[in-house]
Amino acid sequence: MTSRQINRQWLLARRPEGAVKPTDFVYNEVPLPTLGEGDVLVRTLYFGYDASQRIWLTEDGGYMPPIQLGEPMRTMGIGQVVESQNTEYEVGDLVEGFMSWQAYVIARSDGPMPLRKLPKASYPLSWNLSVLGVAGLAAYFGVTEVLSVTPEDTVVVSAATGATGSLAGGIAKALGAKKVIGIAAGPEKCRWIVEKAGFDAAIDYKNESLVERLKELCPNGVSAYFDNVGGDTLDALLLHMAPQGRVLICGAMSSGYTDVQIQGPRNYMQICTQMLTVKGIHLFFYRDRLEEGAAHLACLLAEGRLGVEENVFEGFEKAPELLPTIFSGKKPGKLLLKVGEPV
Repeated sequence: MTSRQINRQWLLARRPEGAVKPTDFVYNEVPLPTLGEGDVLVRTLYFGYDASQRIWLTEDGGYMPPIQLGEPMRTMGIGQVVESQNTEYEVGDLVEGFMSWQAYVIARSDGPMPLRKLPKASYPLSWNLSVLGVAGLAAYFGVTEVLSVTPEDTVVVSAATGATGSLAGGIAKALGAKKVIGIAAGPEKCRWIVEKAGFDAAIDYKNESLVERLKELCPNGVSAYFDNVGGDTLDALLLHMAPQGRVLICGAMSSGYTDVQIQGPRNYMQICTQMLTVKGIHLFFYRDRLEEGAAHLACLLAEGRLGVEENVFEGFEKAPELLPTIFSGKKPGKLLLKVGEPV
């Protein structure tokens, strides 16, 4: 077979026990798939990395069907249409949506997230998977609609160097929040939060007392908390929320996502005594508004009110080795793997 006829894949070889490892995946080659009605064959260009991918590897799968042994690893990605049985997509179209660790994937437009046709733009193609992709869109709808951040708010964001957390803080600043504070591990990341991401202050939870720093930085309490980690951090914030404060649950990084059953907060009754509002954010509920959100984010970018940080690697062979770094101290911003160039 020629290289055009071969489809390279990374398949799930075993269910991870504890932290995911590169050896949980195996390389494979197969012929190109045959399209059915409504299918679109896409040559992949970028893979995105998100903590939620780990939970798809469990027996339960979380909010998505579990990836079965012998199946390609699922990912959000960018690709280019090379064959289409769908009148909405033409050969040559650049698209973003659910894909997998394959050189070629069959994509459909009727899944839980749309297969977005990407506009011709002057900004980098990869931005459609980072600031204009799921990370930026979760941050945007979470900050603007779930937390409804205003200039009166003191906002705290956990995992503030992550793809979503860093953008949540940036969007809160763009909305004029009175104070935006990020939580991260280590002085280097905390310095990045303030100097590069534009937060007002940072808390190094590895080397500082989170409780004492919250008292110092937020003497009147936290009015809006964007939670990406859960666990002890959420417990600490619940004790320091202002009356009638709002808490957004975006993730539970502290759990490692090795199981769908995650221990809830010990300080649960603070929700009652402080009359807090606690809501989740999930982009499946915004499926029909993603273009709207991306347009608003593009305006913030064009106005210079929002920054972009990407951590880009190259090479299809690197796909398995990058996934564990989501949980082991990757650099700030969105983690991406470039596997091809558009033609």
